[in-house]
Amino acid sequence: MVFGVKTLAMANLGIQIFLIVFVFCAVYFVKKGDPIKHCSMVRIAVPLQVLAIIAVMLPSLLGYIKFEPFGVLFNAELLIHHTLGLLVIALWIYINLAYGNIIRMTRNFRIFMRAALVLWVMALVLGLHIYIRLYE
Repeated sequence: MVFGVKTLAMANLGIQIFLIVFVFCAVYFVKKGDPIKHCSMVRIAVPLQVLAIIAVMLPSLLGYIKFEPFGVLFNAELLIHHTLGLLVIALWIYINLAYGNIIRMTRNFRIFMRAALVLWVMALVLGLHIYIRLYE
C-alpha cells in the first residue's frame, strides 16, 4: 500500500506532537527528582526523532530544495528547521557522552538540556509553519 505525501506528512505531524508531549513528560520527571526516568524517556524520544528525520523529513527536504517549488526563502526556512533539529541531536549526543564520562564537561547539564528543549520547540514551531504552508 502506497501512502500519499500528505498522508505521510500527517503521520509525521502526529509523531512530532507525540514526541514533544513525551519530552515534556520527561521534563516533568526530572523536575520531580526522577532523572533516571527522564533519561530513559529522552533516550527513546531522540532515536525516534532520528528515524522520523531519516524516513520522512530528509527525503522531503532534498525534494523541495532540488525542485524549489516555493523559492529561496522557503528553502532557507527548511534548512533552518533541519539545522535546529540536528543541533538537538548533537546536544543529545554531547550530553550522553559527558554523562557517561566519555568526554569532559562541567557537571551543569541543565544549560545544555534546556538549550536542547528550546531548540526542539523552535524546530517544532517552524515545522508546523512549514506543514501549514505545504498542506493547508
